[in-house]
Amino acid sequence: MTGLTSDVCHFGLAHRTPSPAPMGAIIQKSTLPIILSCHPSPGLESLPDDLLLLVISLIGVEDILALRMTSKRFISVTRQRWVWSDALKHHVIDRRLPVPAFIPDLNSLSAKELEVRAIHASRFHRNWCSPHPRSRRNVDFPTREPIAEDLSSLSLSKDHPHPISQVLFPPGYNGQLLITVEQNRVACWEIAFEGSEAFLVAERNLAGRVIDGLVINDDPDNEAMLIVMSSRLVGMPPLFEIEAEVWALDKFHGSFTTLRSVLLSRNTQRRLSPTARLCGDLALLGDPVVLWNWKRGGAFFTMSSGNIHHSPTVNHIVSICPVGASAYFEQYQPDSVLAVRLVRNHLLVVRQSHIQLLPIPRFDQCGHAYKGASTFGAFLHVQDPATEAVVIVHEMTEEERGAWQFNPVTILMRVTTAIGHWIRKYDLLPRPVATAGQAAENELREEQGSDIERRPRPTDSPCTLPARPTQTIPVPPSCSNLVVGRNGKGLWMETQNLTCGRTTFPVRCFVGFDATSQLVPAQDSQPSRWQNDLTVRRNGLYKSRVGPGEVHERKYRILTSSLEDTVGRIAIGGRDGRVQILDYA
Repeated sequence: MTGLTSDVCHFGLAHRTPSPAPMGAIIQKSTLPIILSCHPSPGLESLPDDLLLLVISLIGVEDILALRMTSKRFISVTRQRWVWSDALKHHVIDRRLPVPAFIPDLNSLSAKELEVRAIHASRFHRNWCSPHPRSRRNVDFPTREPIAEDLSSLSLSKDHPHPISQVLFPPGYNGQLLITVEQNRVACWEIAFEGSEAFLVAERNLAGRVIDGLVINDDPDNEAMLIVMSSRLVGMPPLFEIEAEVWALDKFHGSFTTLRSVLLSRNTQRRLSPTARLCGDLALLGDPVVLWNWKRGGAFFTMSSGNIHHSPTVNHIVSICPVGASAYFEQYQPDSVLAVRLVRNHLLVVRQSHIQLLPIPRFDQCGHAYKGASTFGAFLHVQDPATEAVVIVHEMTEEERGAWQFNPVTILMRVTTAIGHWIRKYDLLPRPVATAGQAAENELREEQGSDIERRPRPTDSPCTLPARPTQTIPVPPSCSNLVVGRNGKGLWMETQNLTCGRTTFPVRCFVGFDATSQLVPAQDSQPSRWQNDLTVRRNGLYKSRVGPGEVHERKYRILTSSLEDTVGRIAIGGRDGRVQILDYA
């Protein structure tokens, strides 16, 4: 009792000798709070570093940042390289999220560089998937200085009735470079993540020519940045010359340099075709699709198949098609190309009424295809003709690429029927690679006439073509301009009604979506397989009010858009000649 009294007096909580009382009452009323305050329960700060790092590995990126602000010890612990290396792996790479400014060897990055990448990727994905995504920062700038107030003074032509026809993000520059296309001018802009200005990096004017289309190279490591297709009037009656040029960016001199140019055709049609693609050294042009190895300077190779419809626009490239090919294709009904993609060693062509998969022929050192090269492949007829289409090729790891013949592919097609408007999704799922033993087993089963399903062979189609769409999404009639990024995120534009207080007015809205693919492990007797999913974000990413006249005439202020889904940027080209950059990370 004396010791207890002296302890209480020692802490200054009692200044006189307490009256005799039961020991239980003393502990219950006064001593227990004092004992608890003297011996607090252990917390996170009392844990050793190895256990604390294990706890941190179980929480998210935002929780790590919140923990850092609680004490000085957590500041030093959360700045360790292991913390952000683990966070980048578990919260970004394992979830198949894109890594900003990706470097194959992540071991060469410092703790701060890993931290910046993990935070940026996590915040962009969380904002994109939130119920109400919002842009963190906007940058607005004109493509010409000074910009004319009267649009009639911009000398717009019939072929290019708007100041801006395209805005494009070149891959490999972390979303900080933007290409804008005008009537006869191509400009490259730098928009840093900090600041509110855009700086002109390079520009080039094509005097006397009209730019019909521009395509960015899919390979960020290739010296060619883009391919430009242009036309000009060369004679009467109106005779137009169509040319394709491969450009490289020269940032030191502030210009674009021509690496290769080729004359495609001379005809009375102004434009060749809006469809083109640049995949490293291989350019895909025209309709039917023509392969051109621009670096080797080889001849053109036409990818065609006699049992598929072709568009009459083949007349536009009659000079690069084999003799008699134009008359051969004209007997078929029109079926324009909507999208083309190069997937491994196959060419995927999406037309209005069917999907076509063609093997790429082998080329010699001069860029010529070997004789007898076959372009026979697989095709799928769709239910209704489409007006727009985009192709998403899902990335795979090196181990997965070795085990499967193809990449998982998602195709989105916008169709109009008598009962409504739809976005239809088609999945091209890869087949596993057949081993030597499986190939021998297949041959034995064929010789014996076995009805047992044989394993896939190298001569089979590398993927399955679905007989019907795997998903159908209703959309309003105003749905248009399908845009997709390299990593599966995309958007389209549509007109919605927005109510604010007692007022309801129309807005032009961006609707986002996510196209993902995952490998489903083998279960019971079912082998492993790929599954493609599509999630539509109904709440608009961006909304811009429009007037009733714009809705009636369908001449909206937003003309074109582009998405960089690695860092979370959207570029918008307006009717007034201005470009707006929206940051979502």
